[in-house]
Amino acid sequence: MTVLPSPIRGGTTSPICSAAFAARRPRRWVPRGSYFALVAVLALVAGAVPVAAQAPGQQPEVQGIVDGEYRHELAPTAQATRAVGPIDIDGRPDEATWSVATPITDFRQERPFEGEPGTRRSEVRILYDDDAIYIGAMFYDDGFVTGRLQRRDGGGGDFDFMGVSLDSFHDHETVFTFFVNPAGSYQDVLQGGGRGGPGGAGVAWNPIWSRATEIRDDGWSAEMRIPFSQLRFSPDDEQVWGIRIQRGIYRLQEGVVFPFVPVLDRGGPSRFGHLEGLEGIEPGRSLELLPYVTARGEYLNLPDPGAGFANPYRDGSDHFADVGLDLKYRLTSNITLDATINPDFGQVELDPSVINLTAFETLFTEVRPFFIEGADIFDFGEGGPAGRAGRPPQLLYSRRIGRAPQGGVPSNAVFSEVDEAATILGAAKVTGRTASGWSLGLLEAVTGRETARFVDASEVPGDAVVEPTTNYVIGRARRQIGGGETRFGLIGTAVNRAVSGTDVEDGLHSDAYSGGLDFAHEWANRTYRLSTAFTGSYVQGSAASIARSQASSRRYYQRPDADHLEFDPGATDLAGYYAMVDVAKQSGSFGGNVAFAASSPGYEVNDLGFQTLTDRLILDTNLSFNEPNPGPVFRNWRINASPDVSWNYAGDRVYTELSGNANVQWLNYWATGVGFGYSPAVNDDRLNRGGPMARTPGTLNGFVNVGSDNRRALVARANYSWSTDESGGSSHNIGVDVTANPTDWIRLEIGPFVSFQDRTAQYVASVADPFAVQTFGRRYIFADLEQTTVSLSTRLNITLTPDLSLQLYAEPFIASGDYGALKEFEQPRRFDFLRYGEDIGTISQQPNGSYTVDPDGLGLAAQFTVPNRDFSYRSLLGNAVIRWEWREGSTMYLVWQQRRINAVSNLGPNGTDTWVGNFDLGRDVGDMFGTPADNIFAIKINYWLNP
Repeated sequence: MTVLPSPIRGGTTSPICSAAFAARRPRRWVPRGSYFALVAVLALVAGAVPVAAQAPGQQPEVQGIVDGEYRHELAPTAQATRAVGPIDIDGRPDEATWSVATPITDFRQERPFEGEPGTRRSEVRILYDDDAIYIGAMFYDDGFVTGRLQRRDGGGGDFDFMGVSLDSFHDHETVFTFFVNPAGSYQDVLQGGGRGGPGGAGVAWNPIWSRATEIRDDGWSAEMRIPFSQLRFSPDDEQVWGIRIQRGIYRLQEGVVFPFVPVLDRGGPSRFGHLEGLEGIEPGRSLELLPYVTARGEYLNLPDPGAGFANPYRDGSDHFADVGLDLKYRLTSNITLDATINPDFGQVELDPSVINLTAFETLFTEVRPFFIEGADIFDFGEGGPAGRAGRPPQLLYSRRIGRAPQGGVPSNAVFSEVDEAATILGAAKVTGRTASGWSLGLLEAVTGRETARFVDASEVPGDAVVEPTTNYVIGRARRQIGGGETRFGLIGTAVNRAVSGTDVEDGLHSDAYSGGLDFAHEWANRTYRLSTAFTGSYVQGSAASIARSQASSRRYYQRPDADHLEFDPGATDLAGYYAMVDVAKQSGSFGGNVAFAASSPGYEVNDLGFQTLTDRLILDTNLSFNEPNPGPVFRNWRINASPDVSWNYAGDRVYTELSGNANVQWLNYWATGVGFGYSPAVNDDRLNRGGPMARTPGTLNGFVNVGSDNRRALVARANYSWSTDESGGSSHNIGVDVTANPTDWIRLEIGPFVSFQDRTAQYVASVADPFAVQTFGRRYIFADLEQTTVSLSTRLNITLTPDLSLQLYAEPFIASGDYGALKEFEQPRRFDFLRYGEDIGTISQQPNGSYTVDPDGLGLAAQFTVPNRDFSYRSLLGNAVIRWEWREGSTMYLVWQQRRINAVSNLGPNGTDTWVGNFDLGRDVGDMFGTPADNIFAIKINYWLNP
């Protein structure tokens, strides 16, 4: 998780003042729909306004600007000097060799007073030898220096810091950034793609490098040693790199930088300074090995199905051990091979609890290091729709690799043994840059065949394939020209499964492919950007697997009134495309964009990627005004507006929203945000989940949030959001985040959350009935739903040193859902329902809690049964992790995970329990803690070798 300052932004995007950063971030702007004329006029006005919202005489001087145009060859320079003696990394740059290095002193403010010299003197020197580059810094300060202990990449940001960003190819493409704070805590970030403008962020990287700091009477000092073996650079004998250096002074909320770039300019590595003087450097040792060993004990409370015999697979106390190897080999100074044999891809962090009653899956964050490191090379496309109308698909969602098995055991199985995740037999990736300027990435992973064992009530054993042997491949190539102002690339993915003859042949595609091209061009000092992308997809498999894809919630080919779609039960393949074009103004006080995207009904990339909707034409716009400089009332502020609309391929308008928000930071460093949105009634081709077109009622929504002065030891942020619609539905959500830092080495984060949802049309089921003429031979069953959710996310971080830490996490989670009377959808293109027993037919509840419905009373329609879906879900998830980097590059983890899950519904034989679905905090908390706990203990030790 990247929480320290953005490494390659034009401004110092420090979390030290996250509200200030947000307030100056230019959003994108451009016209759309019926608002076109108004927005077009505003665009012309915005284009006529100077990029910096200051009078000409007040604009800060920027090196490299000639006649209003930025010329990179005139950017400020820094000098690297070859060291003439050894350097001891002790935080005190006092060796004699430091005195021969030329100091960098021209640091200017990005906040609070843009362009002014820093209020405290900063000196940074750069040395190098045959093996590494060295950074020595002296940051003078006559006040309190704020340091905070935290584990590597551990979050926070409420401290003084130094950040050094290196564009070692000097191609404005890949940036390596190293952060350190006065307490010695550190972070390293890798970002590619050249997209270091507002909001730019990187990914965790974890190279092997050394650093040390010292707090002094006159400020603080730091030293870094970054081995050339951890970087990528050209083989040229004489090198020029890009460089950017940041300093944050937390108590003053001051950020200074070399070289200075106006906050509202595009920024990024194309505006870095030049680091000169590097000669005769080599990449160093090419091979790194990281063998590991793990041991795990699981102590589980296994359910008793009342079979009369014991579980033959698990006894509740099971133990496991494993070994594996990670390998990194630098094929050249600019191309690296990463490989893993029998990898340990277990998660140390827990996924949050989620109650998902929609037809779409939940997107979770990747936390496995192999897939995080260097993942930026596989990013595809820039810009595109960003609102709720629809987002661009991900062609690589790496959590598909090693996912939970997608098949299951027969319904008559009493006991079964199914692995939680498909075993990754091996994975490898090659990333780097060729001499001709292409950035390349290739990743391949193979997961093994997973077979579940089971026994039925007669103790007859059996087995079922729940996940086939699968090969995943993704390749990416990207090129920049014109100093990075023009970028283009291509991508391809392939998934091949050995499904033939297995139990999952009719549920999974045998093969899935996607490929695409993307392009972006910036002009006028990178003030404007045009970007576009096109991808195609092709999947094949058995007729049953393709029919399943046609009928999925992403497309619903079976919709009876969708003349532009045709459900083909005999098809054995499916193809589609996604296309996008985005025009943006990304510099200056006025900013915005207009994006258009088309996702055809047959587009399918979920075998390796992530998407939720197809059959969509989306027009997404954003307009913003940003003022990053302090005034008489606000320290900074921004206003955003966003009219959005989307249609399906039949031309039905299925989404419209006009929204706006304002965010300010007051002079006392408190922050406030407020927003509103209005969505008029539109057609809805998803409400009936494969049924006829419906109508969604108009909706109003809004939010307000307040944040306290984040310089304090106790920081709080509160948020309230709401929505209401014309049918009487509503939602209210209240969240509070409190962060306490009682000492420099203890951090406590508490986040209570409460949600009340009152839905007037929660989908329940559909039933075939030839007499349901108005709804094309099926009845679509709905109910009102009252859902209450309460959670409390708690984290305690105790950091004894940056290399030794304890993290505790706990999340009690309670959700209840009380379904109201059943009703059926009345007629297409309306939001009208007929309630059983009142408006139509009869309904009665059975002893097991289910409902028997006769939809037309004494008519010819057949009766049907619908289960009682009331639920109460209580869980307590927690873990404790001790992380100790016991030698350079070598780490030991001690992990304890505990889970208590008490999930009760009225779907089963106890379906008449009246308390289920009714929220009662005292009862639910008692039941949660009264549930027996499952405990998992694990240890992992790895050992870094650099032979």
